[in-house]
Amino acid sequence: MLDALITLTQPWADLYISSTPLSTSVLVMHILSLFVGGGIALGTDRRVLRAQPGTGEAYLAAGEDLKATHGVVLIALCLTVVSGLALATADLGTFAISPLFWSKMALFAMLLINGALMRRTETQVITAARSTMERAIDGSDPALPWGALRRFAWISLGCWMGLVVLGVILGNT
Repeated sequence: MLDALITLTQPWADLYISSTPLSTSVLVMHILSLFVGGGIALGTDRRVLRAQPGTGEAYLAAGEDLKATHGVVLIALCLTVVSGLALATADLGTFAISPLFWSKMALFAMLLINGALMRRTETQVITAARSTMERAIDGSDPALPWGALRRFAWISLGCWMGLVVLGVILGNT
């Protein structure tokens, strides 16, 4: 089956290898989409992690900041997937059997799942902070899932950094 996929993608691989502008463009799109998406996500994760317990306004601001930035991050992730598929199919025989590549894909899947969970939790944080600001002020409101949002922010930071590390290692193997 792998041989059939390699044969199917061979015209793309030949075009990719023979065209420096094309291969450079695909690689630049991949790196820039990771840079933009990851940069925005890391900045927002930092804001979540810096919000001090006891400040309901900080919870609300951090939750709304997450909500406002997730669209840009999702677009960047879509571009990352498209360019990543182009990179992988340019040398499918190598990537399909690479444990390092599949580790990177597993980490990417974890990032996507974490992002979905974070998005759901950010909505809960915003709703709880708005509707029960008095109880949210001291951070003790059990309806306010701030601890979960902070855990997701830490996971996000780790996943983004891990993707960069695995990508660099994969590019040098």
